[in-house]
Amino acid sequence: MTSVEQTYDGAGEDVHDRECYRCDRNVEPARLFRVTVEPPETMAVEYRDSERFCCPDCAAAMNLSEFSEEWIERRRQR
Repeated sequence: MTSVEQTYDGAGEDVHDRECYRCDRNVEPARLFRVTVEPPETMAVEYRDSERFCCPDCAAAMNLSEFSEEWIERRRQR
């Protein structure tokens, strides 16, 4: 999970506001979270990769910051 701004090294892409996929509010790109989901190989036939954008409030409501920290820690342990 990264903000759109962070994805482009803080250069700030020239993009119009986008809607949060959960609450439909318009959000400036620098405040959007990019949520990417990749199914495990065993489910790749049934599900495709997905990418959505959400606002900070919805990211907090989904507790993504905690998930992200746990995921980062697990990757470090590999």
